[in-house]
Amino acid sequence: MATSTGVGAASEQDGQTCQRCRQPLLLDPSIQSLTPAQHSLITSALPAPSPPSSLPPSAKLASLPPSSQEAAQIWATANHLTPPRPGVAESFVLLSDSVLPTSSPAGPSRSPAPSLPPAGSQLAENLHSLLSSRTPIDHPLCTECTTLLQSELQKELEELSRERDAYIAFERGILRNRENLRADKGKEEDGSLGEYDIEGTDDEWAALMRRKKDLEAEETALRKQLEEREKEVAAVRVEDERARKEEEDISQAEEAFLLSHAALSSEYGRKKHALQTAKTHHLLAESLLRHLESANVWNDAFHIGHVPLVASGEGGNGSAITSGSSSSRASTGSSITVGTINGLRLGGRPTVGWEEINAAWGLVALCVDRIAVKVGYKFESYKIVPMGSFSRIEDLPPGKQSYDLYVSADISSRLLQNRRFSNGLVALLDCIKQLIDFGRETDRGWAEGGPEIHKDRISNHLIRLPGIASAMPALPSMSVMGFGTSSTSAKDTKDRNDRDTGTGEEQWTRACRAVLAVLKRMLVVESEADRAKIIASAPTR
Repeated sequence: MATSTGVGAASEQDGQTCQRCRQPLLLDPSIQSLTPAQHSLITSALPAPSPPSSLPPSAKLASLPPSSQEAAQIWATANHLTPPRPGVAESFVLLSDSVLPTSSPAGPSRSPAPSLPPAGSQLAENLHSLLSSRTPIDHPLCTECTTLLQSELQKELEELSRERDAYIAFERGILRNRENLRADKGKEEDGSLGEYDIEGTDDEWAALMRRKKDLEAEETALRKQLEEREKEVAAVRVEDERARKEEEDISQAEEAFLLSHAALSSEYGRKKHALQTAKTHHLLAESLLRHLESANVWNDAFHIGHVPLVASGEGGNGSAITSGSSSSRASTGSSITVGTINGLRLGGRPTVGWEEINAAWGLVALCVDRIAVKVGYKFESYKIVPMGSFSRIEDLPPGKQSYDLYVSADISSRLLQNRRFSNGLVALLDCIKQLIDFGRETDRGWAEGGPEIHKDRISNHLIRLPGIASAMPALPSMSVMGFGTSSTSAKDTKDRNDRDTGTGEEQWTRACRAVLAVLKRMLVVESEADRAKIIASAPTR
């Protein structure tokens, strides 16, 4: 017996726990100080363990009831059990090494030394082991679990007592009934019943026999009903199997349908997304088409306009228009407009630098060449070579002349290049005239109503570059080249400068602006014709 209270170092040292609640125990002092005599006394009072069966496995199988014989035979065959043959093997018992006496290899045998009696704790452990092995209850137990166990055993004892009293009363009733039967039949009392000494009256037995026949008839009817029910169950099982197969087929069909539906839904989603994407692309394409249809490619490539000639930011060029009266020349310069192509001024010398003018003439040459390609015309005697600020015009074979459409800013170079530049401008004006004549032949709208071109004049303005003597001071060396003499008076120089600057430069600027006006008219008419073709060829929405 042990207690679960006061658990401390002793319980931890002994390591004992209750086998029911698993709580640590503190053994009672009477158990801890158990003597060998007390241990033997308690052990002798315990029930002896049931001896192991000495029957072989085959005899054990043979002792089974007849209803279990068939299953036992199958089990014995599966486990390869055969009845043992009597022989020498059954005449002895093997003993373990711990039971056999040990003898010393050398010297006479000595009596073993007396072993010391085990300590109290070891006796308590041995006692708990014996109690656990010889009783259906595991030990040790705490006080609370022992109390509960006593209550349970007391209840079982009371139930067994009542059951024993019932058996005793039943046995006494049977014995009285037997004595009454023997007394009625006048038989000798030999302590046993005869063959026909049965208990109960004839009426009771007749009732029991009738009841037996009724039960047999009822059993027969029930067996027939059972057979019918078994047939019905078999039919139901067949129907259930058929229904199960149909359910499996329907489940497979449903699964296939769901997979197909999922695939179609996914495909529908992709198609819908692709349709939305296509619609978006279509809208963007329509928007881009409208933008392209409304765009004027020619106007974007060659933007032609005009600006007033203002001598701002030229570092004193406003006073370089004339060397005489500055007020009259300023008013004259402000009334002139200069044609522009892509923002580059064409003309307006000396306010506009030659670098800008050369670039503008290069764009003009490119524009004339592209218009000729657009309308399918090839010039008869010239070939335009657009090369930006260094464009030129060449004679077609067998001619070998080349005319520049640019002027160098260097004065010494300009003296020799002036004639080629003027001839290049005349050749370019002749190309424009050929293009206008071709437009009249092909009924182009821009060929009628334009400015008149005759040789080196357009709208009665000279396209040749004015003399350069007016744009530079008189030098003694220029008399050798025929541009002036050293004996020229200051008054004559002033009059010539006024005439060249006020008339020559302005006339050349107006001629350049007229050239741009002709090209602007050609570009506008061609752009409108292209737009009309696009609209006519566009599909009807």
